[in-house]
Amino acid sequence: MDAQTVEQVKSIFGNRATTDDFERSFYERDLAPIPDFLVKPLAHTLPDIVVRPQTTEEVACLVKLAKEQKVAVTTRAGGSTVYFNAVCTQNGIILDINGVNGLTAVDAENRVVRVGAGMTWWELERRLEPFGLATCSYPSSAQAATIGGWLVMMGYGIGSLQYGPVMDQVVAAQVVLPDGSNKKLDKTSKPPLTWFAASEGTLGIVMEVELKVRSKPETEWHNVAVFENAGQMQTFIEEAVELKNKPFNLHFSDPGCNSRRQRLGLAGSQSGEAYTVAFDADGSAEETQTARLAFKRCLQAAKGGELGETEGNQEWRHRFYSLVLKREGPSLLGAEICLPILKLADYLAAVAAFGDKQKLKINSYGHIISPQYAMIMTMFNADERDTVGYLQGLALVKKLHDIGARHGGVPYGIGLWNTPYLSRCQTNQELAELKRRKQLLDPHNIMNPGKRYEAPLLLKPPLFAVGMDVLAATRWVYRGGRNQP
Repeated sequence: MDAQTVEQVKSIFGNRATTDDFERSFYERDLAPIPDFLVKPLAHTLPDIVVRPQTTEEVACLVKLAKEQKVAVTTRAGGSTVYFNAVCTQNGIILDINGVNGLTAVDAENRVVRVGAGMTWWELERRLEPFGLATCSYPSSAQAATIGGWLVMMGYGIGSLQYGPVMDQVVAAQVVLPDGSNKKLDKTSKPPLTWFAASEGTLGIVMEVELKVRSKPETEWHNVAVFENAGQMQTFIEEAVELKNKPFNLHFSDPGCNSRRQRLGLAGSQSGEAYTVAFDADGSAEETQTARLAFKRCLQAAKGGELGETEGNQEWRHRFYSLVLKREGPSLLGAEICLPILKLADYLAAVAAFGDKQKLKINSYGHIISPQYAMIMTMFNADERDTVGYLQGLALVKKLHDIGARHGGVPYGIGLWNTPYLSRCQTNQELAELKRRKQLLDPHNIMNPGKRYEAPLLLKPPLFAVGMDVLAATRWVYRGGRNQP
């Protein structure tokens, strides 16, 4: 980005545009502590300038300028993923939209709201409360994840079992396209809004979202089912997802994860060596009473026990704190996989066998996101200060993705680091269609380039697979001193 363009942006945005080295450095990473020597050969992550717009008109003006100068634009808000979805790879402009966060309209009668894309889901939930409304679903990272960010990630999370992915709740969105035009898109517009779900910021910048919400539930009910083995847990989940009135949320954990949670004061003593499923229901008093009875039937079918409402309420209060498990770290590595529920027990058995072989404690937890699929996070301790050990850990993440693929699973999110798995996520025909959309809307490739559609050379599947296999094999020679639990 040339100096003249930088100065032009500064003249427009004043102190809301910065080239300060210290401030820009915060935008070079997300939640993933990847060592620089791995990042730098693949991406130029330091933005030339960081801009904090406040209106859609400002964003449209900036994008027009970027198009004219062929400067990369990467949109960032919460930065709450680990795949570099919102980290630039070709320098350019970081567009920080956290300031675009107003609740601009509330239609309580029809239960539709209009909200700035930079607002977090938890802030929206709080803002809706005085109107007697609540969000239909939200991510487990709701305190950091934003409305627009979750939409372009095709968000699944808490509440998705009952209400579907976030795209099912979006009515329309105001989007700045790569040519600088500002359009209101819906499911029938050209381009349709559905193109932007899971686009990860590569097709345009979502500025405002019209979203379906629901009436605030009158009552809640929470309990935790407990099982001796993963097969029983899977049976319980299979029964629960078939209920006519599905629970709002089902969250499951394996014994290793529960032991960690117990040591950190997030779980009671009874769950330490067990498989558990948190069963969360809400609605009218009649609906929650129906849920209590349904819980008992599912429990009986799976031959499980229960930890009670006190434990259920505690787990519900801690629903945003899963990553607190990294306190035993200093960090974590893992794979987030969308997996068929029918393969859940087999997957967990395969992961346990892999962990035993590697002499590594691996833990898993997740949410049920539809009657067919679970979103599962499988993780282990790591330490980025131990360079060799951390590299070996990244190789083991690849092995976890391979186990997931053998059981019908696919990675959740692509960004940069999951591009080696593109062929698992889409067929050749589907990927060709995604590339066609990118070429149609963004022929100069200025919008979040280097992500989503193609792996860079060092992450090409054949080279990546060989490199990761070699690194994994070195664990038999060197196991490090810091990355073991």
